[in-house]
Amino acid sequence: MAQNRLEAAIGRRRFLALAGAAGGAAALAGCGGGGGNSSGGGVTYWVPPNTELSLMQGFLGQIKTGYQQKHAGAKLDSVLVPWEEALTKYTAAFSGGNPPDVTYQIIPWMNKWRTTGALADFRALDKSYTEKFVNGINPDYVKAAEGTKGELLGLPYVGGYWVLVVNEAVWEKAGKPAPPKTYDEMIPFAQAMTFDKKGRKLGESGYDARNVEHYGMTWAPSPPIQDNYLWHYFWSFGSDYISADGMDIGFNNDAGRAALQHMKAMVDSGAATPPNLYTEDERWRAAVMAGKSGMAWSEGFTQEYAQKYPKLRIKVLAPPAGPGGAYVVGACGFLSVAAKSKNKTGALDLVKYLVDEKPLQDFNKLILAKPVRPQPSDYYDGLSDPRMTRFMNEAAPLSKFVKTTRILAYQPQEYLMGKVNDYLVGRQSLDAMINEASKQIKQMAKAAK
Repeated sequence: MAQNRLEAAIGRRRFLALAGAAGGAAALAGCGGGGGNSSGGGVTYWVPPNTELSLMQGFLGQIKTGYQQKHAGAKLDSVLVPWEEALTKYTAAFSGGNPPDVTYQIIPWMNKWRTTGALADFRALDKSYTEKFVNGINPDYVKAAEGTKGELLGLPYVGGYWVLVVNEAVWEKAGKPAPPKTYDEMIPFAQAMTFDKKGRKLGESGYDARNVEHYGMTWAPSPPIQDNYLWHYFWSFGSDYISADGMDIGFNNDAGRAALQHMKAMVDSGAATPPNLYTEDERWRAAVMAGKSGMAWSEGFTQEYAQKYPKLRIKVLAPPAGPGGAYVVGACGFLSVAAKSKNKTGALDLVKYLVDEKPLQDFNKLILAKPVRPQPSDYYDGLSDPRMTRFMNEAAPLSKFVKTTRILAYQPQEYLMGKVNDYLVGRQSLDAMINEASKQIKQMAKAAK
């Protein structure tokens, strides 16, 4: 999951808004007054738009009505802050001593505030409510919101993670091979779904690798996509991309090397999309939707895909397991209360209302976010397309497999993606790549101390 990137476009923004830090709407828009916190019973809420501005504004209007019905006489000013301006505006507000009472946060931003005292501790605001609320939420989401002394600086609000999906038409053409339950089964499964334009399967006599109709697996070289492919390989093989102390790479070991060798085996299998197939991120994202590949890690089945591909059928698979278990790369959006809020009681009331069952479900369905805790199998019923409903209901239980990327003072992911790619495409040997990556990460970690 891309923890330090955000692309515009509704389908991408919905997931990456939970995780990244750029792109979004073009103008500051509010449902009520301006910035700063409120006194005299009022509360100010700042949130970037996680979907189209008009839809987000409509939702905030509903929230205002519902909140004021539950808390008679309460005032609520909700302000939509453009993604590309959000961190700057948040920083100015917090450092100026007049922050909004409640803010929507993502992990990279929380890393900035984690040691500054800018955010209030929910365990101090209402310990019994907080402990009850976090019970059942994926522990990685909770850990990502904790301060250095165990404070809980944000309540996990909406989640995001990429799931393994299969294009059912391609799968049926391949004879419905058994879906992979392990990483060892992924390569032959992908090979079984790789056909040339004359209908010959990879490995059959006459197969033309220069004229492929659809590959078995999307393997995109784009960082915003690869960010959601690589790390779960390390985790599932019992390794990590960064060492436990954060000062070196974490894959200079047998488990890490096995993960890398498995990635390369997929890339070299003939079943993975070649790196020069597309240049645009969206075409990589849509490859499995368009039938150009049979399998991919995907963020979601959006309204745009439903309209563009009216015959598309997508099946969500459980994540395959490696020697270390099964994981998906996740991210999270949090709700935080400012430590300098002048109305902490009202701020806490608003947060409790936003995470209440009905408003939270409405928001999850609006932005197609995935839940931070297990939900019933009909949780997403009623979406605009039954295929979207099916996708979200199949993906929702997989929150238990989520693992978030590391809480670090520096951001090593994009550099490491580049180094891993050097190995995968043959520009460097495994040993040379590992040695060079280790040297650079040690320098980055030391500089960030």
